[in-house]
Amino acid sequence: MENAQALFNSAQASLPVCLWVNPYKSSLPTLLTYLTDLGLLPEPVGWMPGALRVYDWRSPGQTLAFTAGWYYVQEEIAMAAVQVLAPQPGEHILDLCAAPGGKTAQIAMRLQNTGMVVANELHAARLPSLSTTVARLGLANVVTTQGDGRRSLFANHSFDRVLVDAPCSGEGNLRRRRSPRPWQPGHGLRMAAAQRKLLSRALDLVKPGGVVVYSTCTFAPEENEAVLDAVMGDRAYLENANIPGLQGQAALTQWQGQHFRHDLSLARRYFPHFNDTGGFFVARLRRTDAPPYSARDHLVAPEMPAIPFDHGNPIDALSQQFAIAATAFEPYQCWSTGKRRLWLAQSACKPFSGPSPQTLGIPIASQTNLGLKPSTAFLQRFGDHIQRNRVELSDIEAAQRFLYGQTQPISAEVDVGYVHVQFGPFHLGCGRYVSGQLQSQLPKTLRWQGNFSL
Repeated sequence: MENAQALFNSAQASLPVCLWVNPYKSSLPTLLTYLTDLGLLPEPVGWMPGALRVYDWRSPGQTLAFTAGWYYVQEEIAMAAVQVLAPQPGEHILDLCAAPGGKTAQIAMRLQNTGMVVANELHAARLPSLSTTVARLGLANVVTTQGDGRRSLFANHSFDRVLVDAPCSGEGNLRRRRSPRPWQPGHGLRMAAAQRKLLSRALDLVKPGGVVVYSTCTFAPEENEAVLDAVMGDRAYLENANIPGLQGQAALTQWQGQHFRHDLSLARRYFPHFNDTGGFFVARLRRTDAPPYSARDHLVAPEMPAIPFDHGNPIDALSQQFAIAATAFEPYQCWSTGKRRLWLAQSACKPFSGPSPQTLGIPIASQTNLGLKPSTAFLQRFGDHIQRNRVELSDIEAAQRFLYGQTQPISAEVDVGYVHVQFGPFHLGCGRYVSGQLQSQLPKTLRWQGNFSL
Protein backbone atom coordinates (compact mmCIF):
# COMPACT_ATOMS: atom_id res chain seq x y z
CA MET A 1 0.00 0.00 0.00
CA GLU A 2 1.08 3.57 -0.44
CA ASN A 3 0.91 4.69 3.18
CA ALA A 4 1.83 1.88 5.54
CA GLN A 5 2.44 4.33 8.38
CA ALA A 6 -1.21 5.42 8.27
CA LEU A 7 -2.26 1.78 8.67
CA PHE A 8 0.09 1.40 11.62
CA ASN A 9 -1.30 4.53 13.25
CA SER A 10 -4.93 3.48 12.81
CA ALA A 11 -4.20 0.07 14.30
CA GLN A 12 -3.34 1.74 17.61
CA ALA A 13 -6.79 3.35 17.94
CA SER A 14 -9.92 1.60 19.18
CA LEU A 15 -12.76 0.97 16.77
CA PRO A 16 -15.94 3.05 16.93
CA VAL A 17 -19.10 1.09 17.64
CA CYS A 18 -21.35 0.50 14.65
CA LEU A 19 -24.95 -0.70 14.72
CA TRP A 20 -27.97 -0.84 12.46
CA VAL A 21 -31.66 -0.46 13.25
CA ASN A 22 -34.09 -3.38 13.14
CA PRO A 23 -37.11 -2.08 11.16
CA TYR A 24 -39.36 -4.82 12.58
CA LYS A 25 -39.06 -3.33 16.06
CA SER A 26 -37.98 0.29 15.76
CA SER A 27 -37.10 3.07 13.32
CA LEU A 28 -33.99 5.13 12.71
CA PRO A 29 -35.47 8.37 14.19
CA THR A 30 -36.67 6.50 17.29
CA LEU A 31 -33.31 4.81 17.78
CA LEU A 32 -31.44 8.09 17.28
CA THR A 33 -33.55 9.72 19.98
CA TYR A 34 -33.01 6.81 22.35
CA LEU A 35 -29.23 6.83 21.92
CA THR A 36 -29.08 10.61 22.26
CA ASP A 37 -31.04 10.37 25.52
CA LEU A 38 -28.36 7.98 26.79
CA GLY A 39 -25.84 10.79 26.30
CA LEU A 40 -24.35 9.34 23.13
CA LEU A 41 -23.59 11.12 19.86
CA PRO A 42 -24.60 8.74 17.05
CA GLU A 43 -23.56 9.57 13.50
CA PRO A 44 -25.19 8.11 10.36
CA VAL A 45 -22.95 5.84 8.28
CA GLY A 46 -23.09 7.56 4.91
CA TRP A 47 -22.63 4.49 2.73
CA MET A 48 -25.06 2.21 4.65
CA PRO A 49 -28.70 3.31 5.15
CA GLY A 50 -30.00 2.60 8.65
CA ALA A 51 -26.54 2.25 10.21
CA LEU A 52 -25.01 4.42 12.93
CA ARG A 53 -21.51 4.96 14.25
CA VAL A 54 -20.93 5.81 17.93
CA TYR A 55 -17.62 6.73 19.56
CA ASP A 56 -16.65 6.02 23.17
CA TRP A 57 -19.41 3.52 23.93
CA ARG A 58 -18.17 0.57 25.95
CA SER A 59 -21.33 -1.49 26.33
CA PRO A 60 -23.62 -1.35 23.26
CA GLY A 61 -25.05 -4.78 24.09
CA GLN A 62 -26.12 -3.70 27.59
CA THR A 63 -29.20 -1.62 26.94
CA LEU A 64 -32.91 -2.18 27.14
CA ALA A 65 -33.21 -1.43 23.43
CA PHE A 66 -30.69 -4.15 22.58
CA THR A 67 -32.57 -6.70 24.70
CA ALA A 68 -35.80 -5.75 22.94
CA GLY A 69 -34.15 -6.27 19.53
CA TRP A 70 -34.16 -2.67 18.34
CA TYR A 71 -30.68 -2.89 16.84
CA TYR A 72 -27.76 -5.16 15.98
CA VAL A 73 -24.13 -4.31 16.72
CA GLN A 74 -21.77 -5.10 13.84
CA GLU A 75 -18.30 -3.98 12.82
CA GLU A 76 -18.87 -1.36 10.14
CA ILE A 77 -16.71 -2.75 7.38
CA ALA A 78 -18.25 -6.22 7.81
CA MET A 79 -21.49 -4.79 6.43
CA ALA A 80 -19.78 -4.41 3.06
CA ALA A 81 -20.23 -8.10 2.23
CA VAL A 82 -24.04 -7.97 2.17
CA GLN A 83 -24.00 -4.59 0.45
CA VAL A 84 -22.04 -6.21 -2.39
CA LEU A 85 -24.24 -9.33 -2.32
CA ALA A 86 -27.31 -7.08 -2.91
CA PRO A 87 -30.09 -9.54 -1.93
CA GLN A 88 -33.47 -9.09 -3.62
CA PRO A 89 -36.93 -9.83 -2.16
CA GLY A 90 -38.18 -13.35 -2.80
CA GLU A 91 -34.77 -14.96 -3.30
CA HIS A 92 -33.33 -18.06 -1.66
CA ILE A 93 -29.92 -17.18 -0.25
CA LEU A 94 -27.26 -19.22 1.54
CA ASP A 95 -24.89 -17.85 4.17
CA LEU A 96 -22.37 -20.68 4.17
CA CYS A 97 -20.41 -19.69 7.31
CA ALA A 98 -23.05 -17.82 9.27
CA ALA A 99 -22.36 -17.51 13.02
CA PRO A 100 -22.74 -15.23 14.92
CA GLY A 101 -25.39 -14.11 12.44
CA GLY A 102 -24.86 -10.43 11.65
CA LYS A 103 -24.62 -10.93 7.90
CA THR A 104 -27.47 -13.45 7.99
CA ALA A 105 -29.62 -10.82 9.69
CA GLN A 106 -28.65 -8.19 7.12
CA ILE A 107 -29.65 -10.52 4.29
CA ALA A 108 -32.97 -11.37 5.96
CA MET A 109 -33.79 -7.68 6.34
CA ARG A 110 -33.02 -7.04 2.67
CA LEU A 111 -35.52 -9.75 1.69
CA GLN A 112 -38.28 -7.73 3.45
CA ASN A 113 -39.94 -10.71 5.13
CA THR A 114 -40.00 -12.74 1.88
CA GLY A 115 -37.86 -15.54 0.48
CA MET A 116 -35.54 -17.60 2.64
CA VAL A 117 -32.07 -17.34 4.13
CA VAL A 118 -30.27 -20.57 4.97
CA ALA A 119 -27.73 -19.81 7.67
CA ASN A 120 -25.25 -22.67 7.92
CA GLU A 121 -22.61 -23.08 10.60
CA LEU A 122 -20.00 -25.81 10.99
CA HIS A 123 -19.33 -25.58 14.72
CA ALA A 124 -22.07 -26.63 17.14
CA ALA A 125 -20.66 -24.34 19.83
CA ARG A 126 -21.39 -21.31 17.64
CA LEU A 127 -24.99 -22.23 16.82
CA PRO A 128 -26.49 -20.69 20.00
CA SER A 129 -25.17 -17.24 19.09
CA LEU A 130 -26.68 -17.62 15.61
CA SER A 131 -30.10 -18.76 16.83
CA THR A 132 -30.15 -16.06 19.53
CA THR A 133 -29.56 -13.39 16.88
CA VAL A 134 -32.39 -14.74 14.72
CA ALA A 135 -34.82 -14.91 17.66
CA ARG A 136 -33.93 -11.53 19.20
CA LEU A 137 -34.36 -9.72 15.89
CA GLY A 138 -37.52 -11.67 14.99
CA LEU A 139 -36.31 -13.03 11.64
CA ALA A 140 -39.06 -15.34 10.40
CA ASN A 141 -37.43 -16.02 7.01
CA VAL A 142 -34.24 -17.69 8.31
CA VAL A 143 -33.46 -21.41 8.58
CA THR A 144 -30.33 -22.41 10.49
CA THR A 145 -28.43 -25.61 9.74
CA GLN A 146 -25.24 -27.26 10.96
CA GLY A 147 -22.77 -28.79 8.57
CA ASP A 148 -19.42 -28.53 6.84
CA GLY A 149 -19.79 -26.06 3.98
CA ARG A 150 -16.99 -27.79 2.10
CA ARG A 151 -19.15 -30.89 1.69
CA SER A 152 -22.34 -31.64 -0.27
CA LEU A 153 -24.86 -30.33 2.26
CA PHE A 154 -27.29 -29.03 -0.34
CA ALA A 155 -28.14 -29.87 -3.94
CA ASN A 156 -26.30 -28.05 -6.72
CA HIS A 157 -27.92 -24.87 -8.11
CA SER A 158 -30.20 -24.50 -5.06
CA PHE A 159 -29.66 -20.79 -4.34
CA ASP A 160 -29.98 -17.44 -6.07
CA ARG A 161 -27.05 -16.01 -4.10
CA VAL A 162 -24.41 -17.43 -1.76
CA LEU A 163 -22.28 -15.57 0.77
CA VAL A 164 -18.92 -17.09 1.69
CA ASP A 165 -17.65 -15.00 4.59
CA ALA A 166 -14.77 -17.39 5.01
CA PRO A 167 -12.90 -18.25 8.21
CA CYS A 168 -9.51 -16.57 7.91
CA SER A 169 -6.35 -15.53 9.73
CA GLY A 170 -8.07 -12.31 10.83
CA GLU A 171 -5.26 -9.87 10.10
CA GLY A 172 -7.85 -7.13 9.59
CA ASN A 173 -8.97 -7.38 13.21
CA LEU A 174 -5.89 -5.58 14.57
CA ARG A 175 -7.97 -2.89 16.20
CA ARG A 176 -10.23 -5.33 18.04
CA ARG A 177 -7.46 -7.30 19.73
CA ARG A 178 -6.67 -6.32 23.28
CA SER A 179 -3.17 -7.72 23.01
CA PRO A 180 -1.06 -8.45 19.92
CA ARG A 181 -0.25 -11.99 18.93
CA PRO A 182 2.66 -13.20 16.81
CA TRP A 183 2.09 -13.38 13.09
CA GLN A 184 2.36 -16.93 11.75
CA PRO A 185 2.98 -17.05 7.99
CA GLY A 186 1.88 -20.68 7.74
CA HIS A 187 -1.50 -20.01 9.32
CA GLY A 188 -2.88 -18.20 6.28
CA LEU A 189 -1.78 -20.99 3.97
CA ARG A 190 -3.60 -23.54 6.12
CA MET A 191 -6.72 -21.40 6.08
CA ALA A 192 -6.49 -21.00 2.30
CA ALA A 193 -6.94 -24.74 1.77
CA ALA A 194 -10.34 -24.63 3.49
CA GLN A 195 -11.26 -21.36 1.80
CA ARG A 196 -10.72 -22.84 -1.65
CA LYS A 197 -13.06 -25.73 -0.86
CA LEU A 198 -15.73 -23.40 0.54
CA LEU A 199 -15.66 -21.15 -2.51
CA SER A 200 -15.67 -24.08 -4.92
CA ARG A 201 -18.69 -25.59 -3.23
CA ALA A 202 -20.47 -22.21 -3.25
CA LEU A 203 -20.03 -22.01 -7.02
CA ASP A 204 -21.74 -25.37 -7.35
CA LEU A 205 -24.61 -24.40 -5.05
CA VAL A 206 -25.52 -21.12 -6.77
CA LYS A 207 -27.74 -21.12 -9.86
CA PRO A 208 -26.27 -20.18 -13.26
CA GLY A 209 -26.49 -16.41 -13.48
CA GLY A 210 -26.53 -16.14 -9.68
CA VAL A 211 -24.10 -14.26 -7.44
CA VAL A 212 -21.47 -15.48 -4.99
CA VAL A 213 -19.75 -13.02 -2.67
CA TYR A 214 -16.43 -14.05 -1.16
CA SER A 215 -15.15 -12.04 1.79
CA THR A 216 -12.56 -12.22 4.56
CA CYS A 217 -11.30 -9.97 7.33
CA THR A 218 -7.66 -10.48 6.43
CA PHE A 219 -5.07 -8.70 4.29
CA ALA A 220 -3.27 -11.87 3.13
CA PRO A 221 -3.29 -12.32 -0.68
CA GLU A 222 -2.87 -16.05 -0.07
CA GLU A 223 -6.39 -16.07 1.42
CA ASN A 224 -7.99 -13.58 -0.95
CA GLU A 225 -6.79 -13.09 -4.54
CA ALA A 226 -4.95 -16.41 -4.68
CA VAL A 227 -8.05 -18.32 -3.55
CA LEU A 228 -10.23 -16.69 -6.20
CA ASP A 229 -7.64 -17.23 -8.93
CA ALA A 230 -7.27 -20.90 -8.04
CA VAL A 231 -10.98 -21.72 -7.84
CA MET A 232 -13.00 -19.68 -10.33
CA GLY A 233 -11.89 -21.03 -13.70
CA ASP A 234 -14.71 -20.74 -16.23
CA ARG A 235 -17.45 -21.17 -13.62
CA ALA A 236 -17.63 -17.46 -12.79
CA TYR A 237 -16.34 -14.01 -13.60
CA LEU A 238 -15.81 -11.04 -11.32
CA GLU A 239 -18.07 -8.00 -11.19
CA ASN A 240 -17.43 -4.59 -9.71
CA ALA A 241 -17.48 -4.77 -5.89
CA ASN A 242 -17.05 -1.04 -5.38
CA ILE A 243 -19.38 0.58 -2.82
CA PRO A 244 -20.17 4.28 -3.35
CA GLY A 245 -19.09 6.35 -0.36
CA LEU A 246 -16.62 3.76 0.91
CA GLN A 247 -12.94 4.20 0.09
CA GLY A 248 -11.35 1.00 -1.14
CA GLN A 249 -8.41 -0.26 -3.14
CA ALA A 250 -8.42 -2.56 -6.15
CA ALA A 251 -7.43 -6.13 -5.38
CA LEU A 252 -4.05 -7.39 -6.55
CA THR A 253 -3.44 -8.93 -9.94
CA GLN A 254 0.07 -10.08 -9.01
CA TRP A 255 1.83 -11.00 -5.79
CA GLN A 256 5.36 -12.30 -5.09
CA GLY A 257 5.89 -13.40 -8.67
CA GLN A 258 2.37 -14.80 -9.14
CA HIS A 259 0.09 -13.33 -11.79
CA PHE A 260 -3.65 -13.56 -11.19
CA ARG A 261 -6.59 -13.20 -13.55
CA HIS A 262 -7.02 -9.63 -14.73
CA ASP A 263 -10.62 -9.14 -13.54
CA LEU A 264 -9.47 -9.47 -9.90
CA SER A 265 -8.96 -5.72 -10.02
CA LEU A 266 -12.76 -5.48 -9.62
CA ALA A 267 -12.58 -6.94 -6.08
CA ARG A 268 -11.92 -4.56 -3.21
CA ARG A 269 -9.48 -4.29 -0.31
CA TYR A 270 -10.36 -2.09 2.67
CA PHE A 271 -7.59 -1.07 5.04
CA PRO A 272 -8.39 0.35 8.50
CA HIS A 273 -7.07 3.85 7.76
CA PHE A 274 -9.27 4.25 4.67
CA ASN A 275 -12.60 4.58 6.50
CA ASP A 276 -11.73 4.33 10.22
CA THR A 277 -12.83 0.66 10.28
CA GLY A 278 -11.27 -2.77 10.46
CA GLY A 279 -9.67 -4.48 7.48
CA PHE A 280 -11.71 -6.38 4.90
CA PHE A 281 -11.65 -8.01 1.47
CA VAL A 282 -14.71 -8.56 -0.71
CA ALA A 283 -15.29 -9.92 -4.22
CA ARG A 284 -18.49 -10.37 -6.24
CA LEU A 285 -18.66 -13.37 -8.61
CA ARG A 286 -21.28 -13.96 -11.31
CA ARG A 287 -21.90 -17.66 -12.02
CA THR A 288 -21.69 -18.87 -15.61
CA ASP A 289 -23.48 -21.91 -17.02
CA ALA A 290 -20.34 -24.07 -16.85
CA PRO A 291 -21.08 -27.43 -15.21
CA PRO A 292 -20.43 -27.84 -11.46
CA TYR A 293 -17.33 -29.65 -10.30
CA SER A 294 -19.18 -32.00 -7.95
CA ALA A 295 -21.97 -34.36 -8.93
CA ARG A 296 -25.49 -33.22 -8.12
CA ASP A 297 -26.67 -34.88 -4.95
CA HIS A 298 -30.06 -36.53 -4.69
CA LEU A 299 -31.08 -35.09 -1.36
CA VAL A 300 -34.50 -35.18 0.23
CA ALA A 301 -36.17 -32.64 2.47
CA PRO A 302 -36.26 -33.56 6.18
CA GLU A 303 -39.67 -34.41 7.57
CA MET A 304 -41.03 -31.52 9.62
CA PRO A 305 -44.81 -31.36 9.97
CA ALA A 306 -46.49 -28.11 9.03
CA ILE A 307 -49.45 -27.26 11.25
CA PRO A 308 -52.34 -25.99 9.13
CA PHE A 309 -54.15 -22.79 10.06
CA ASP A 310 -57.34 -24.40 11.25
CA HIS A 311 -58.75 -25.73 14.50
CA GLY A 312 -55.99 -26.89 16.85
CA ASN A 313 -53.27 -24.69 15.44
CA PRO A 314 -51.30 -23.04 18.27
CA ILE A 315 -51.73 -19.74 16.44
CA ASP A 316 -55.44 -19.95 17.20
CA ALA A 317 -54.80 -20.37 20.91
CA LEU A 318 -52.20 -17.57 21.05
CA SER A 319 -54.37 -15.23 18.99
CA GLN A 320 -57.22 -15.75 21.44
CA GLN A 321 -55.02 -15.48 24.52
CA PHE A 322 -53.45 -12.18 23.44
CA ALA A 323 -56.27 -10.84 21.24
CA ILE A 324 -54.09 -10.68 18.13
CA ALA A 325 -55.98 -10.30 14.86
CA ALA A 326 -55.65 -13.38 12.65
CA THR A 327 -54.58 -11.18 9.73
CA ALA A 328 -51.25 -10.56 11.49
CA PHE A 329 -50.29 -14.17 10.75
CA GLU A 330 -51.38 -14.42 7.12
CA PRO A 331 -47.78 -14.31 5.71
CA TYR A 332 -46.64 -17.15 8.00
CA GLN A 333 -46.82 -20.88 8.55
CA CYS A 334 -46.44 -22.85 11.77
CA TRP A 335 -44.09 -25.84 11.99
CA SER A 336 -43.41 -28.46 14.63
CA THR A 337 -40.14 -30.11 15.66
CA GLY A 338 -41.04 -32.94 17.95
CA LYS A 339 -43.96 -32.69 20.34
CA ARG A 340 -42.85 -29.58 22.24
CA ARG A 341 -41.17 -27.05 19.92
CA LEU A 342 -43.25 -24.90 17.60
CA TRP A 343 -41.90 -22.44 15.01
CA LEU A 344 -43.31 -19.59 12.97
CA ALA A 345 -41.80 -18.99 9.54
CA GLN A 346 -42.56 -16.77 6.58
CA SER A 347 -44.59 -18.84 4.09
CA ALA A 348 -41.71 -19.26 1.60
CA CYS A 349 -39.36 -20.39 4.37
CA LYS A 350 -39.71 -24.14 4.76
CA PRO A 351 -37.66 -27.36 4.95
CA PHE A 352 -35.72 -28.13 1.78
CA SER A 353 -33.30 -30.73 0.47
CA GLY A 354 -30.34 -30.87 2.84
CA PRO A 355 -29.60 -31.19 6.54
CA SER A 356 -32.37 -30.97 9.11
CA PRO A 357 -32.96 -27.40 10.27
CA GLN A 358 -31.73 -26.44 13.70
CA THR A 359 -34.26 -23.60 13.73
CA LEU A 360 -37.04 -22.69 11.31
CA GLY A 361 -38.07 -19.05 11.52
CA ILE A 362 -38.58 -17.93 15.12
CA PRO A 363 -39.74 -20.02 18.07
CA ILE A 364 -43.41 -19.35 18.66
CA ALA A 365 -44.27 -21.54 21.64
CA SER A 366 -43.51 -24.74 23.49
CA GLN A 367 -45.74 -27.29 25.16
CA THR A 368 -45.18 -27.41 28.92
CA ASN A 369 -46.84 -29.02 31.93
CA LEU A 370 -48.47 -25.64 32.54
CA GLY A 371 -49.86 -25.40 29.02
CA LEU A 372 -48.77 -23.63 25.86
CA LYS A 373 -45.93 -21.22 26.70
CA PRO A 374 -45.41 -18.40 24.17
CA SER A 375 -41.82 -17.58 23.36
CA THR A 376 -40.27 -14.21 24.10
CA ALA A 377 -39.22 -14.02 20.43
CA PHE A 378 -42.87 -14.34 19.37
CA LEU A 379 -44.17 -11.80 21.89
CA GLN A 380 -41.48 -9.26 21.03
CA ARG A 381 -42.06 -9.68 17.29
CA PHE A 382 -45.84 -9.23 17.55
CA GLY A 383 -45.94 -6.97 20.60
CA ASP A 384 -47.61 -4.12 18.74
CA HIS A 385 -50.54 -6.42 17.91
CA ILE A 386 -51.17 -7.65 21.47
CA GLN A 387 -54.40 -6.31 23.01
CA ARG A 388 -54.96 -8.66 25.93
CA ASN A 389 -52.97 -10.21 28.79
CA ARG A 390 -50.35 -7.51 28.58
CA VAL A 391 -48.58 -6.26 31.69
CA GLU A 392 -47.30 -2.72 31.31
CA LEU A 393 -44.57 -1.99 33.86
CA SER A 394 -44.75 1.57 35.10
CA ASP A 395 -41.32 2.21 36.58
CA ILE A 396 -37.66 1.51 35.88
CA GLU A 397 -37.15 -0.62 38.98
CA ALA A 398 -39.92 -3.03 37.94
CA ALA A 399 -38.43 -3.33 34.44
CA GLN A 400 -35.01 -4.04 35.90
CA ARG A 401 -36.35 -6.77 38.15
CA PHE A 402 -38.05 -8.43 35.21
CA LEU A 403 -34.93 -8.23 33.03
CA TYR A 404 -32.78 -9.68 35.81
CA GLY A 405 -35.15 -12.66 35.92
CA GLN A 406 -36.69 -11.84 39.30
CA THR A 407 -40.24 -12.40 40.59
CA GLN A 408 -42.11 -9.34 41.85
CA PRO A 409 -45.59 -8.34 43.09
CA ILE A 410 -47.67 -6.66 40.38
CA SER A 411 -51.25 -5.48 40.26
CA ALA A 412 -52.60 -6.22 36.78
CA GLU A 413 -55.94 -7.00 35.13
CA VAL A 414 -54.82 -10.10 33.27
CA ASP A 415 -55.63 -13.80 33.28
CA VAL A 416 -53.62 -16.16 35.43
CA GLY A 417 -50.88 -17.70 33.29
CA TYR A 418 -48.50 -16.49 30.61
CA VAL A 419 -48.54 -12.78 29.80
CA HIS A 420 -46.68 -10.29 27.63
CA VAL A 421 -44.55 -7.76 29.54
CA GLN A 422 -43.93 -4.26 28.24
CA PHE A 423 -42.10 -1.19 29.54
CA GLY A 424 -42.90 1.98 27.66
CA PRO A 425 -42.21 1.31 23.95
CA PHE A 426 -40.12 -1.80 24.69
CA HIS A 427 -41.66 -5.24 24.25
CA LEU A 428 -39.75 -7.33 26.79
CA GLY A 429 -41.34 -10.76 26.37
CA CYS A 430 -42.85 -13.59 28.34
CA GLY A 431 -43.84 -13.50 32.00
CA ARG A 432 -46.14 -15.62 34.15
CA TYR A 433 -48.75 -14.03 36.39
CA VAL A 434 -49.89 -16.05 39.42
CA SER A 435 -51.40 -14.84 42.74
CA GLY A 436 -50.40 -11.24 42.15
CA GLN A 437 -46.79 -12.18 41.35
CA LEU A 438 -45.09 -11.63 38.01
CA GLN A 439 -42.50 -14.28 37.26
CA SER A 440 -39.95 -13.45 34.56
CA GLN A 441 -39.79 -16.07 31.81
CA LEU A 442 -37.04 -14.40 29.80
CA PRO A 443 -34.60 -16.88 28.24
CA LYS A 444 -31.18 -16.94 29.87
CA THR A 445 -29.57 -15.47 26.75
CA LEU A 446 -31.52 -12.23 27.27
CA ARG A 447 -31.42 -11.91 31.05
CA TRP A 448 -29.34 -9.09 32.41
CA GLN A 449 -26.20 -9.56 34.44
CA GLY A 450 -24.25 -6.57 35.67
CA ASN A 451 -25.08 -2.93 34.95
CA PHE A 452 -27.33 -2.04 32.02
CA SER A 453 -28.70 1.17 30.55
CA LEU A 454 -32.43 1.82 30.30
